[in-house]
Amino acid sequence: MMRPLRLAFAAGLVAVLGAPAARAEAGSPTPRPRVIVVDAVDLPDSLADIRANLRGTLENAVTLHNFDLGPDGGACADRECVKVAAAQNGATDVLIATGGRNEMRGYHVELRIWNVTSDREDHAVAECNVCAALQMVETVKGVASTLLDRVPTLHANLAVAASPAVPTGPVMLGRSQPAPARDTGARRIAGWSLVGVGVASGVASGILFAMNGQHGDCLEGIPDSCAEKRHTLVPASITAGVAVAAIVAGVIVVHSANQDLQTVTIAASPFGLTVGGRL
Repeated sequence: MMRPLRLAFAAGLVAVLGAPAARAEAGSPTPRPRVIVVDAVDLPDSLADIRANLRGTLENAVTLHNFDLGPDGGACADRECVKVAAAQNGATDVLIATGGRNEMRGYHVELRIWNVTSDREDHAVAECNVCAALQMVETVKGVASTLLDRVPTLHANLAVAASPAVPTGPVMLGRSQPAPARDTGARRIAGWSLVGVGVASGVASGILFAMNGQHGDCLEGIPDSCAEKRHTLVPASITAGVAVAAIVAGVIVVHSANQDLQTVTIAASPFGLTVGGRL
């Protein structure tokens, strides 16, 4: 009678001692992403303080997402440079910023987050026209925060891919159907059509502006036969507004189709037009 009791006691003791270890292993927290920042935005030497402000803004966005911030990733955005910087600093992800001044007296900054394990990227664009450097930094701040929101989802997808579920029942084998591709061609056509309408409206606006104040319907050789002066300033102004709106909308649609933007944000301010989005 004593031997079965000893065996039962030993089995119970192993179960009791092993349960906390099993719970600790099952409930172990996933390591936090470790992100480094590569700031390769081209700014003149006279804006050294803005450059430091921009880097600080990007690093602050990382820490506000409760990610581990790695050391300075440098200013080389080349793919090989990024890989070396990530390996040297033990980073899981790299936040990269490139770009600089644009043709509209503003700034165009391209942001991307690169995951070391999957070698995949997510993109975003921060752009402001006719704006000051500090306004550019604020625009980058908001777009970078939206882009960093994608990091937990990316890591979750990687965890699922690394630990596939074991099937418990019969499995039907077959070929999966590819996801339908986005119809970017139709968007390009629509965008260029808007641009064409804007150009035509601009030409019509110029003609109306030129006609304003001019006499019309004059008969050759007959004095005082001209009609009253034409007043085309109002329709010319309206046509000009339509032209600008159509061209801006067309450019955004074409850019969205080419870059496959998922979100686009447009904001008007006293400093100009601000466009932001995630690629």
